[in-house]
Amino acid sequence: MNVRFIRLLSLFMVMFTMCGVSAFAGSSFYSKVTAKAVGEGTVYVKYGSAADTFDYAAESSATSGGVRSQEQTYYLYAQTNEGSVFAGWYDNEECTGESFSSEAACTVTVNATSTTGSNPTTAVYYAKFVDASTPILDFGEKRAYANLSAGTYKNESLTASNVTDNITYELSNTNVATIAADGTVTLKKNGSCIVKAKAGNLEASYVLTVIDDITAGKTQIGNGDFEDWSNVTSSNHAPNNWNSFETNDGDPTLVNLARAQQVRMCEDSRPGSDGFYCADIYSRNVMMGIIAQGNLTTGCIYAGSTTADDKANYNFSVTSDPSKSETLSKIPSAIRFWAKFVPGKVNEDYPNAHMEAVVHDNYDYITYCKSSYESEEEKSHAMAKAVYDFPSTNNEWVEITVPFEKTGYSPNGQMYIIVNLATNAVPAKGQENDHLYIDDIELVYPEVEPVVYDKYIGITVNGVQNEPVAAPIEVTYNDDNTIDFNLKNFCLQGTGVGNITLPGLAIDQNGHFTFEGDIQITAGDKEGVNTWVGPLLGEIPVDLDGTIQDDYFYVHIDISLANQVVVVEVGDLANATLSVSDALISTFCAPFTVAIPSDYQQYVTVSTVSDVEANGVLVLEPVQNGVVPANTPIIVQIPMARELPVSGIYVKGTPTAGLLTGVYVDTAAPVGSYVMQNINGKVGFYQVATGQQPTVRANHCYLTVASDIKAFFFNEDDATAIQTIDNRQQTTDGSIYNLAGQRMSKIQKGINIINGKKILK
Repeated sequence: MNVRFIRLLSLFMVMFTMCGVSAFAGSSFYSKVTAKAVGEGTVYVKYGSAADTFDYAAESSATSGGVRSQEQTYYLYAQTNEGSVFAGWYDNEECTGESFSSEAACTVTVNATSTTGSNPTTAVYYAKFVDASTPILDFGEKRAYANLSAGTYKNESLTASNVTDNITYELSNTNVATIAADGTVTLKKNGSCIVKAKAGNLEASYVLTVIDDITAGKTQIGNGDFEDWSNVTSSNHAPNNWNSFETNDGDPTLVNLARAQQVRMCEDSRPGSDGFYCADIYSRNVMMGIIAQGNLTTGCIYAGSTTADDKANYNFSVTSDPSKSETLSKIPSAIRFWAKFVPGKVNEDYPNAHMEAVVHDNYDYITYCKSSYESEEEKSHAMAKAVYDFPSTNNEWVEITVPFEKTGYSPNGQMYIIVNLATNAVPAKGQENDHLYIDDIELVYPEVEPVVYDKYIGITVNGVQNEPVAAPIEVTYNDDNTIDFNLKNFCLQGTGVGNITLPGLAIDQNGHFTFEGDIQITAGDKEGVNTWVGPLLGEIPVDLDGTIQDDYFYVHIDISLANQVVVVEVGDLANATLSVSDALISTFCAPFTVAIPSDYQQYVTVSTVSDVEANGVLVLEPVQNGVVPANTPIIVQIPMARELPVSGIYVKGTPTAGLLTGVYVDTAAPVGSYVMQNINGKVGFYQVATGQQPTVRANHCYLTVASDIKAFFFNEDDATAIQTIDNRQQTTDGSIYNLAGQRMSKIQKGINIINGKKILK
């Protein structure tokens, strides 16, 4: 009998703690809800469907239930009688405190614990009605949330009936916000405050929570102060941006069994807080002394086994779901939080609560209850960890700071952080009614101010180059030979994209750093930009290569953005002038990228000189796609003479390509090199003789080749004409000829042939 009982019991006991769940396997749960009216009105309740409101009964059926589902949803409706006004739903007959709903039709959820229809879980809800002639001053919205970036907020749900006195407003915490005479609240910082409306002896109030989501998910944990709650009377009691057992994932046969409430909104806060609430995480007795500890995470609980410390039970980041993961833009040095740990009773063997935080890359990172479960592959996705177990705080709030220990791995793509909180550090070893109160979780960073570089940004989209514009760049130099790179308020063709933030980039002694991976672009804060498209695009691939050293700053970023190939260059602005004479051909070189517009590519030819032929003809190599990389000397051929100012982002480098060498200041051509000239209508590269070194102007080029040929040309005809003259004038009597083969009495300006040698004057 005992063996049979143990086997039977094992079929019904399912308990997951730190990385698991608690429930009863294969059970049916029943509950009963009753609605009652306080005042002149009629109430109804229905189980199963909200349709046909007036067919509701005053009580639900005692058999309302479902197999393996503890959550039962009921639909309430309050109907006013003539001369009455509905004032809200309450959970107590006195109708005191805050109504859980100001809507006449609403839903409630009951967590049934009975497994028999004869003994259901019962709940009673009260609808308050007041006389229509009674003065009423009431906020229908008792809890409100406002985004700090919105600037102001006004609760429009105020009902003022039969009110003759003027309505005035006051606010409890001016550190968080201030209030105007008409009830409009000006937001100052994140936190909570009570807003009151008064008229004579009447008073109404609501709680306003200001949320700063500009930093949430970037450098701080979203809702780390636990002021933001919703659905506190329905299925998910976890604070927004956090998850517990009620939103677990895992084995389909176990998921529903895990969905029990073990966290609640608590009207308490740490000393000195600007908030009203904290998270109360608590353990519960599943049955016969088997304890399921409380578990709260920014990720998701995975229920995979009925054994508490099994590897199949864990918490993990769901990077594809923002509600079950938390992005991060830089690695913090520590995590700070306030805790009040109150064990249900003395636990000498396993006395500690648990906190764990891990910074990881773009990977659904798993946190196990045992470190030995983690594979080497999984370890490589974690950049920093902070773990801390702590005993009872004697019913007092204490501030705890835990440093992050870096793992040595570098980030690969977008970074995330997962934070886990549990009522016991060891699965299944807690006590019943252990309570862990948590408030104001904060990520701590070294007090290092970023260096702001006033640079320029040049953008090329699908080969189309835009004019460089001024752009401040923030670079934070960390104490571990890494930098945080932040290109703020990036805009593309007039559209706000957002911030390109890359933290923890390793930088070597030469100032060089790289990044390749997927990132999430975050919203910017530039005035006048109402919409930032970057956050809407999800993760996008980015390839970055940069150098910052002494007075040199250059960063090249390739981005695949919404089916567009975007090249971003960041650095100093450089200028040059492309000069082409009537000969319609010239050399050019610039220390920045130059893209020939596609509309002009059929008229403009740009080439490098890759080789020369034995007959004196140059071998030209066209530049691909009309994009001339920085420091690339080229031959330019255009259909008209002109001087064109151009500019771009400066790139340090040696201006050579093929046989051409560029110069950025006026330079005397080296002896033996070849300089482009137009002599007697023949444009080519003519050899430079000793003592006759022409000046190569800034942003132009000269040719270097080991050859006895005196000039190189662009076509066969010009090269043949010069060769004929050379053969005919192989004299040693000092005769002087010009390139046309005419004998001259003296050396003329230009190319002269003396004793078969070309002499440039």
